[in-house]
Amino acid sequence: MSNNGVYVVGVVVSNRAKAFNRKDGSGMTVVVECEIALQPGVAVMQRFLNPQKDAGVKVEGGEVTEYPKLTEFKRVTIRANRLRSDEHSGQLVIKSGEVIETS
Repeated sequence: MSNNGVYVVGVVVSNRAKAFNRKDGSGMTVVVECEIALQPGVAVMQRFLNPQKDAGVKVEGGEVTEYPKLTEFKRVTIRANRLRSDEHSGQLVIKSGEVIETS
């Protein structure tokens, strides 16, 4: 695995999750968003999870009751594989990445 790439270092501010049905009708997906405070600004890391395959995700009646969270107010380093700037807010969105370390 290569260590090259864009690294985002910040503090986890919040975690939230939302369930939705896929447009192709193949089932439900959960998007977990973690806000990371940067200097300056905020980045959002998105993870898309399948509640049928991932045991850490539980959905009851369309509401997400359990999902993997990053520890709030802890420093985190993320290696971003895919990122973009949100068209409306200009906010950095990490579409694909992995958490390297937390302290």
